[in-house]
Amino acid sequence: MAIMDAIRYYSRTGNTEKLANMLADQLNVKAETIDTPITDTVDRLFLGGGVYNMSADKHLKEYAKDLDPTKVKEVYLFGTSGSVFTIEKQISKILDKKKIPIADQHLFLHGVMPKMGNISSHQQKEVTDFVKGAVTQ
Repeated sequence: MAIMDAIRYYSRTGNTEKLANMLADQLNVKAETIDTPITDTVDRLFLGGGVYNMSADKHLKEYAKDLDPTKVKEVYLFGTSGSVFTIEKQISKILDKKKIPIADQHLFLHGVMPKMGNISSHQQKEVTDFVKGAVTQ
């Protein structure tokens, strides 16, 4: 049986959207904003967001709180930030409360400044490696 993947993201500046689309290209899945609900059961939900004022955006937190644990088997977190901070702790805490498993693999690109679109070739390789790691799980 085929593994069902979904990509959902929240992006204020376009950087996480760009990263989500890179993942989508490699996974052959459409990247969609968190405005698109998960209606069918998915094996892997790639959930992404940026860091704003050292925190995950409230819209992304609300989305995670509303996820249906019967429809999501595992979450792979990804995101961008201009600093060393990530969405991992805040979103993981929400998902843990809902008993939604979180994959060990995650992808956080640092030093990606708003509207600069400066995802480096090294970071592009990180994206490829992340997808390979997730797919071989």
